[in-house]
Amino acid sequence: MSILLCFTLFQCSNNSTSERPEYIRILDDIPQDIQEVKNLTILPGDAKPTHSIELIPEQTFGKSGEPYLTQVLECAIDDKGKVIITNGRKNSNEFPFLYRVYAYNADGSYHTQIGATGKGPGEYGMILGVQAVAGKVFVLDYTSQRLNIYNTDDYSFERSILIERLNIRDHEAVQDLEFGYFKVRSDGNFLIMFKEPNSGTDRPVYTYLLMDVHGNALDFAPLVFPSNLNAMKSNSRVPNAFRPLPFMGETITALSDENAIYSVWTQDFLIKKYDARGNYQSAIYYPVTGSSFDLSEYTEQSSYTRGDVMNTLEIVDEKLPESNPAIADMKIDDENRIWVAVPTGVQSEIYEWWILKESGELLAKLRLARDQPIYDIKNGYLYSKKTNKETGTEYAVKYRIELAKNN
Repeated sequence: MSILLCFTLFQCSNNSTSERPEYIRILDDIPQDIQEVKNLTILPGDAKPTHSIELIPEQTFGKSGEPYLTQVLECAIDDKGKVIITNGRKNSNEFPFLYRVYAYNADGSYHTQIGATGKGPGEYGMILGVQAVAGKVFVLDYTSQRLNIYNTDDYSFERSILIERLNIRDHEAVQDLEFGYFKVRSDGNFLIMFKEPNSGTDRPVYTYLLMDVHGNALDFAPLVFPSNLNAMKSNSRVPNAFRPLPFMGETITALSDENAIYSVWTQDFLIKKYDARGNYQSAIYYPVTGSSFDLSEYTEQSSYTRGDVMNTLEIVDEKLPESNPAIADMKIDDENRIWVAVPTGVQSEIYEWWILKESGELLAKLRLARDQPIYDIKNGYLYSKKTNKETGTEYAVKYRIELAKNN
């Protein structure tokens, strides 16, 4: 085991508690299972940022004019510098929620629509994901269970990949699993996530494999991570109605431009790194955890009861956590900096984003509203969204990132 102590644990645990935010607790002792992690770098839980950060709005997309945006679901930047926006709005015909994918120019002007609603070639129904990588735009069409591919030369449709016909599904590691999600790598290959169906009897897992553009499995060490736990609703009219229990933890993954894979279990500020072939490399850890857990804080504002939760935990042989999740989201930017969203309370509308160097050192902290997600961070810019207070509609925003070294 190799552990690098950047600061002594004495310093981590003996600073004035009055300076600590209520939503973060610094641990006095490193859990044994974390101490056993190989190539681990431990950072101080009370670390101070070396820089301050400011987001300067530079451009909006879809705030005015045509097409009329209502709800920005995703935003990605392609190799041409175009901003690809997935928009959704309620509808009344065959598709009760209408999805559209638009391309905008860098100056905010509208360029073109990508694909259209429907079930024909290049069309889509419910969209579960849009990514823009390696000269292509990829749209995951849940309705037709396929991945549509468009080129960024003129945004015309190239082809579809049917999920049920993927040869990778025959891989021994995922034969009994369901297709879950995809991440496109910079080399054009796909990191595919498979998931176990909800059984209500155990905690499901995510299994990741690498796939080429033809649907074949590539040389890759399968990665298996614990998924989120779901409770069975006792009073539901829908058979096998499961609802996620976010306070029980789940795995979040992110992919770098160099195709390295990062994973974090939301209960611990422990970020693991794997190489492009799925081999474990190293980890960084901050000895912090969320605030003390209180089940009533969740059940009072949710549709599941205390009985639903406790019955589920008894079946899967797990206990309630002592702390709320420490992490809510994670991104890797094009400079290999790690952006980690820390909840500022169980019902808080604010995330505190910790921006870390690749080494784990705390670079800066940024507060953003929970409903202002980070979609992409590229070329010194951050892309998010805002809501028009007059109309209630949403639009994408490009911010210039200003970092200044603290004195």
